[in-house]
Amino acid sequence: MSQFEHLEPIVWNAMTLPMEERIAFAHQDRWIGYTRAQEAINTLSDLLSHPRTVRMPNLLLVGESGNGKTTIIDRFRELHPVTAAGGGEPLMPVVVMGMPSEPNESRFWTELLLALRIAHRDSDPVQRKKNQAHSILTYVRCKMLVIDEIHNVLYGHARQQRQFLGVLKNLSNDLKLPIVSVGTRDAIRALHTDPQLSSRFEPFGLPRWQLNAEFLRLLASFERLLPLANPSNLIDRDIAIKLHGMSGGTIGGLSRILKRATAQSIRDRSERITLKTINQIDWVKLSDYGKQAQLL
Repeated sequence: MSQFEHLEPIVWNAMTLPMEERIAFAHQDRWIGYTRAQEAINTLSDLLSHPRTVRMPNLLLVGESGNGKTTIIDRFRELHPVTAAGGGEPLMPVVVMGMPSEPNESRFWTELLLALRIAHRDSDPVQRKKNQAHSILTYVRCKMLVIDEIHNVLYGHARQQRQFLGVLKNLSNDLKLPIVSVGTRDAIRALHTDPQLSSRFEPFGLPRWQLNAEFLRLLASFERLLPLANPSNLIDRDIAIKLHGMSGGTIGGLSRILKRATAQSIRDRSERITLKTINQIDWVKLSDYGKQAQLL
């Protein structure tokens, strides 16, 4: 399809779809391996292959909301999926769970068992759920535990925080398991509640995007994945400045803007994103959600 040379080959087939199906295709998430994201994947890979030692290294993946943390973790999990051993038993090298809304040990084990898809009762004693979780992590030969939204530790009082961080430290020590904590900048403050534990977590930051050559390369990568018949030239100075300002320098914000603009361009049959298109979409920056709510 030479007429679609501005697009990646994986998008060509979508160009023949009916309008609503093409819009649905545009709204799908796709991996863009920009420099910092690939560095994060490489760091996680090194941690996954780290030999079992007395003091396992851990990682703190930290960044603003909407700046690609979850996307990176999802991509890494895709690269290391659940498989089956020769005897048919499941192998789960990477286990991803969500941090409870407060640092409660019982709820933590519940969330972990849910991530492992293990039947249990919420009312089970803490020790029973802990033993069950330890047993299953060993059985599936887990090599890495990822805890998303780790900054929720701060929603407990000081004693709860210390006790919960002790749970994480003991879990890593007992199973010789690297832990990857994912969260906002508040996660740094949460882990520094325990100096001994914080020293084990090497921070890996995902800073906000600057309006520079790297951002322009990101726009060019996005454009090749948008199912539009005509080039949009998103790296045009005025368009790039507009997109950077609207997104607040976050890749999540930029992705949502471009998906909406793509849908608009398909529906109005312009088949390209322009400044007019961008100005027509209904958009509120994540950082302005609070202000917008006050107006409702």
